[in-house]
Amino acid sequence: MKKSAFTLIEVVFVIIVLAILASVAMDSTTRDLKQEASETILSHIRLAQQLALNDNKHRSDNNPMWQRAYWQFAIRKCSDNIAYRVGSDISLGGGINGISKEEAAINPIDGKYIFSNDCLNLANDETPSVLLTKRFGIKDSGVIVSGGCDRREILFDYLGRPHYRNTTYNTPDFSNIMKQDCNMTFILDKIDQDNNGVDDNFTITIEAETGHAFIVGEPNL
Repeated sequence: MKKSAFTLIEVVFVIIVLAILASVAMDSTTRDLKQEASETILSHIRLAQQLALNDNKHRSDNNPMWQRAYWQFAIRKCSDNIAYRVGSDISLGGGINGISKEEAAINPIDGKYIFSNDCLNLANDETPSVLLTKRFGIKDSGVIVSGGCDRREILFDYLGRPHYRNTTYNTPDFSNIMKQDCNMTFILDKIDQDNNGVDDNFTITIEAETGHAFIVGEPNL
């Protein structure tokens, strides 16, 4: 009798374990890529602004490239594959390519650098969320920028105000502060999880002056 009862407990335990494994497997195969991508990108844009508020990178030495030192969210292109970085080009090395890994921000979630060198592969100390094409299916052609920013880099000054990037930064004043809201639309290539016949997409708006970022169509918190 005791042996029979023990066997029943084992069977129940196995069933519970299998149910848990099935649940985990189901979650992994039904990832909401649109929601995951939008929330990840938004959190890192906001992180760039928060770092700017807490860590004043303003330079007063009249170097014409001084704005490169601001904390920034910047998308990097490698052919049609893209990734992004969050960092501060404190060495003024040159635009997005000037952000070295040592100048990149740390992802609070996994303690890894928000950085990728080639858009497809990562070092062990680089967070996988930056791989927009490989992880979420967002290609270079699937990023559309409009409004107050003409490029895909947003910089924040020590007051949290957003700046757009021009070609040379040759403006030793605040003339690059965004005057209009910046809209960044991301399209997930050939991914239609809601089956509406249109590739899933989302837009993140960065408000002029305040730098507040939010996902269009969702609660603006």
